[in-house]
Parts: sequence; C-alpha cells; structure tokens
Amino acid sequence: KMDFLGLRTLTVIHDAEEMIRRLEPDFSMHTIPYDDKATYAMLSQGESEGVFQLESSGMKQMLMNLKPTKLEHLIAANSLYRPGPAKQIDLFVENSHHPEKVRYALPQLKPILEDTFGCIVYQEQVMQILRSLAGYSYGRADVVRRAMSKKKKDVMEAERKNFLAGCAENQIDTEIANSIFDQISEFAKYAFNKSHAACYSLVAYRTAYLKCYYPAQFMAALLTSVLDSSNK
Repeated sequence: KMDFLGLRTLTVIHDAEEMIRRLEPDFSMHTIPYDDKATYAMLSQGESEGVFQLESSGMKQMLMNLKPTKLEHLIAANSLYRPGPAKQIDLFVENSHHPEKVRYALPQLKPILEDTFGCIVYQEQVMQILRSLAGYSYGRADVVRRAMSKKKKDVMEAERKNFLAGCAENQIDTEIANSIFDQISEFAKYAFNKSHAACYSLVAYRTAYLKCYYPAQFMAALLTSVLDSSNK
C-alpha cells in the first residue's frame, strides 16, 4: 500500500535548504545525522513550535515526559498520540525510563515488542505476533489485521479458534494465548502502521534539526509557507 501525500512541510524544508546553501553551499538534508543530541534535547524541552506533527500541547507534554533520544522514539510518539492508543502513553513513557519493569507474557514476544517497551503500538507488531505464536502466513496475518482494524467482531471471534489452535501446536498455554489474543484484538483497532509513522517522523526530525541549527532560515521558510493565513 502506498499513500501519496502533498505536505506543505516538504516545501518548507526545501526552501530552508536553499537559503542555507547561500551560506553553506555543500549543505544537504540527505547527509544530516539522525542521532543529534541537541535536536533531541530541544524536543525534550517541548520546544517544538513549527516542527511537523509535534506542535500540539499534548504532544509537547509527551515529548517532555519521554525525553526522546532516537528516531525510533519519535516514530512511537507519532503512533501513540491518537485516540485509542493514547491510554498506553503513560505505560510507554514509564517503561522507557525503567526498562526493568517491562514484562513479556511469553519469551517470543520480546524481540517483537522490545523496541516499544512491551507495548503493542504498530500493526506490523500484531502481524508478527500472529506469525510467531500461531504460525500464520504473512497473507493470513494481514487478513486478520484488517478484520481487527475494521472492528469485525464476528470475524475476530471465529479467528480466535484458529489462533488458539496454532498456539497449541507451539505448546503455548491456552489461557496465555487467550489473554494475548484479547490484547491484540484491543490494540489492533487503533494500531498505526509503522511505515507511515516512520515517514512522518523522518519529516518531523528534519524540521526539528533545521529549527535547532538554522532557526532563521527555517522560520523564514515556515512563515512564507503560510503567508495567506494571518492567524498561522
């Protein structure tokens, strides 16, 4: 699946880059580091006005609590800050600062959920769980993911039997399997697809980096992009 989105922010980045090249001819957005401490420190202080997707008061608060240090954290923040998964934000933030508190119902879940501190955040994770625990094919896992996201309860309850049967073949306790299925049914209604969140977070980081190191050029490009809206 591909989404083709027209984003004003891409023009802002392009225009800022052109202005920066007047001073630094070799500057390119394609060579900036994605582990820049100053950029993440700025976001951790809630200084994200003008930063793509990270401007709202709730998102600023989440960033101040989370204190991101890598792109993976921004991807998760973008995915969690929406109705539904938002109730997981506190757990995600707490576990990110205290990884020793993370608990996995089964050891097979650790490699799938480790990057998100034990929380199911992405649709891809739901599919991985179905494959790892119950032996689903990629295609079958995607059919279940779609049924979950469209809240088709009848399809889901029918699928529970298949999931339990697959888990039984892998010697997974029925009670634990039922509990995991309840969990993925709940989260899959709201789970984001990580590939989409990753693209958005990449754009968010690039605007944050520009704001951190080239605020004059970035703000000039940003203001120019909304010249027709005095409120903005």
